[in-house]
Amino acid sequence: MEPIRAAAHPFGVGDGAVLVRYRALMNQSGVAVADHHQFVLGSVTAETYEPSETGSVIEVGQNFVTVMTCIAYGPVSLTVEVCDNEPAFHADRCAWEVVEEATVKVTKAFAVITLGGEKLPDFGRLAIGRGLYRFRVCGRGRDTHWALEVDEPTEDYLVQVWRVNRPHGMVRLHKTDSAWEQEIVEHPTRQWWDPDPAADATIYLRVGYEKMAEAAKQEAIRWGGRPPSEKLSRCPHAIDLAGVDRALADAIARAREPKLRRITVWAVRRAFTIAGIADRDWIAPALDALEDGNRTLPPPFGRDELEQLWQAFQDDPTIDTTIPENGPAPAPVIAMYAVRDASESFAFDPLRGTFQSLQTAARTDGGNYIALIRDLREEFFPKLMPADRYERWI
Repeated sequence: MEPIRAAAHPFGVGDGAVLVRYRALMNQSGVAVADHHQFVLGSVTAETYEPSETGSVIEVGQNFVTVMTCIAYGPVSLTVEVCDNEPAFHADRCAWEVVEEATVKVTKAFAVITLGGEKLPDFGRLAIGRGLYRFRVCGRGRDTHWALEVDEPTEDYLVQVWRVNRPHGMVRLHKTDSAWEQEIVEHPTRQWWDPDPAADATIYLRVGYEKMAEAAKQEAIRWGGRPPSEKLSRCPHAIDLAGVDRALADAIARAREPKLRRITVWAVRRAFTIAGIADRDWIAPALDALEDGNRTLPPPFGRDELEQLWQAFQDDPTIDTTIPENGPAPAPVIAMYAVRDASESFAFDPLRGTFQSLQTAARTDGGNYIALIRDLREEFFPKLMPADRYERWI
């Protein structure tokens, strides 16, 4: 891996240029070709005619960034840099005449292409994967050859790209040229919080769009930055875990039934261990039976033995079953029904049972989801993306 470099940043000028520490994961320079005042960084199949935002030097939408040039046709100098984090910017020391940046959702391979979708030979595929990325585009020389066709580059462009985990609108960081003198425009697009055009919008009409949209946004925040998927929406016990680590919640929802069973058993055993009662001679056989996949649990953990189970807990002098008037119940009481609930969930809804067991494990530990998630990831999802890299919508 390349060391982090202290580079004379392209935004610095003169002897006072600012040194910014960052890692260039990829750097490509060459000649791009403008066609009808533009060239594109994006997918060859991107629908560039449907932008979400338009500025002075860039127009963006899903899978594309269109760079708007002064010249109508001809070559321009271009450097593309993929960075490991956001490079600093100082407007008072900027060597460029226009600087804008915007967030782009990337779902396909990116390259430098012509307006017609042809890849330019000076540039290879951009070293970025699927996800949200911030594109900062800097330009200069755009006031000299307006609407002309040129044979040699008269304009310079720098594109810097880095990953982000949530979208932010287009911003203009700097502008001193007169080319494409216009305010940033957000084009109307259907947002994820808008009502489905194919669905019944009666509730939106009755309650009001603003209130319904705000409710949808707040629900997405509670679920970790996105609305719950259909699978997650039927698992109310998942919301606390998803609020902390939505990437993990989605991974559990994608898991097949055998893995869900293993996670459930792991969570139940964890709950009883934290509660300090996993080794009781009348409890351990039930945990072992659950792990072995036995549908019939030993007494008093049977399906119709709720009263007997509660009585067994009360009769054990080493277990605290005192429920305070204020505050949470003791950990053994929280964990008590986890074995029976898990066993029943195997037959009816393994995914829901998994999230219920995980919630029980967290509650027995005072709601410590951080420790639960750390151990759960290590045990079952060691290669899952870090939680802070999950693409949030809000």
